[in-house]
Amino acid sequence: MEILKIDLSRLRNEEHHNFHNEVNELIVRFTVDALKVQRYYPAFEAALADESAALDLVQKSMFTGPIADADHERDTITLGMEDMVDAALRHFNEDVREAARKLKIVFDGFDGITTKPYDQQTAATDKLTELLETKYAAEVALVGLTAWVPELKAKNQAVVALVGERYTDESGKPPLKMKAARKQLEAAYRNVAKLIDALAFVDGPEAYEAFISELNQRIEKYNNRLSQRDGRNKKDDDPEKE
Repeated sequence: MEILKIDLSRLRNEEHHNFHNEVNELIVRFTVDALKVQRYYPAFEAALADESAALDLVQKSMFTGPIADADHERDTITLGMEDMVDAALRHFNEDVREAARKLKIVFDGFDGITTKPYDQQTAATDKLTELLETKYAAEVALVGLTAWVPELKAKNQAVVALVGERYTDESGKPPLKMKAARKQLEAAYRNVAKLIDALAFVDGPEAYEAFISELNQRIEKYNNRLSQRDGRNKKDDDPEKE
C-alpha cells in the first residue's frame, strides 16, 4: 500500500490549507514517533503555520474593502437580471415568455456564478455577457435586459481593475507570500509522504497501513473534488446547451 498522488497545485488556497491541516491531524493522532517522521515533521509543521498566516493575510487584504464592495455590486446586477428573467417567464406576451425561457437556460448554465471565487466569477461573467450580447441579443431585448448587460460588464471590469491595482501596490505582497508558502508546504508534505512510503516498504506495511489508508481517503476526497470541478468547468464551456 502506498500513499496516493494528488496535484496540490490545483487546489484552491483554502482547500490547500485544509488538506494539509487534515494531514497534520492524522500525523498528530498516529504520533510522530510511531510514524518515525521526526526528521521531516518539524519542517512540515512550520510550513503549515506559515501558510496559515499567509492565508489570513490574503483574506484580509485581497477580499475586503473596495474589492468586496465592487463584487457585491456585480452580484446585485447578476441576481437582478436573473429575477427579471424569472418574472418574464410569467409575462402575458407569449414571445416574451419564450425569450425568457431561452435566457433561463443560459443563466442556469451559470448557476452559482455569484458564489464563485473572484477570478472564476470574472471569467464566467465575461462568457455570460458575451452570450447575451451576441447569440441572445434578441431575447435580451424582448425581456428588457438590454441596458443591464453593459452595466454588468462595467461592474465586472471594475472588479478586474481593483484586483489588478491590489496586486500591484504594496498590499499585493500577501498573495506572493501565499504562493511561496504553498510551495514550501508542498515540499515538506512530499518529504513526509516519501519517508512514510519508504518506511512502509523497508519495515513492512503493518505499522503504516492504518495511517496510509486514512490519508488516502482524504486524498481521494480532494481528487474527487477536483474531478467534479473539471466536469463543471466543461459544462460551463457550453452553457447554452439545452
